[in-house]
Amino acid sequence: MNKYRVILFDLDGTLCDTDEMIVQTMFKIYETYKPAKVRTREELYYFSGPPLIEMMKNEFPNNKPEEMCRVFREISKELYAPYVKTFANEIDILKSLKEKGYLLGVVTNKGYPLTKHSLEICHIQDLFDVVISSDDVDSPKPNPAGVWLAMEKLNIQNKSDVLYVGDNDIDYLTAENAGVDAMLVSWGPREIKLLNKAKYVASSYNEMKGILL
Repeated sequence: MNKYRVILFDLDGTLCDTDEMIVQTMFKIYETYKPAKVRTREELYYFSGPPLIEMMKNEFPNNKPEEMCRVFREISKELYAPYVKTFANEIDILKSLKEKGYLLGVVTNKGYPLTKHSLEICHIQDLFDVVISSDDVDSPKPNPAGVWLAMEKLNIQNKSDVLYVGDNDIDYLTAENAGVDAMLVSWGPREIKLLNKAKYVASSYNEMKGILL
């Protein structure tokens, strides 16, 4: 019997490998808006996770953050096809989880249009029973609103029935704030300071399968 009824996933870095897309997008933005500022690839990896508008406020304080978010979305959309992909064995394992009776969902800080685009590029859009983007809640992760909204839409009352899977500290804090168990995936390029606090750690989708199936 499954320990959980629902598995909710973060998007970037967990379901979709978007790191190179984000890096290439930011390189192009810096060339235009801040050519004197040089960010390393390693620094840019940490731009995956926090809300986009917060990142733009910090990186481009002299520009309107809403405008910079628009620029990011325009540039990045052309880079999804060549760079965004799933992780090894991911699709087969997601299908196996569904076959075993798990309800699957997405809770992300990304807006809905690019969330939808990401899932479609990766050919996994039909595998999820609920998708919660930043457009659906008033406060982004680590606020637990997205997890709770997903539970409401799936008619799940017990927090013990839910596992949240992510790839960074914000995802762990989201699960903690929501009162659900956390699985952190360790395959990304970012250091996860709270890795050892998670209920489970998976270094690959195969390892995730071993834990959940």
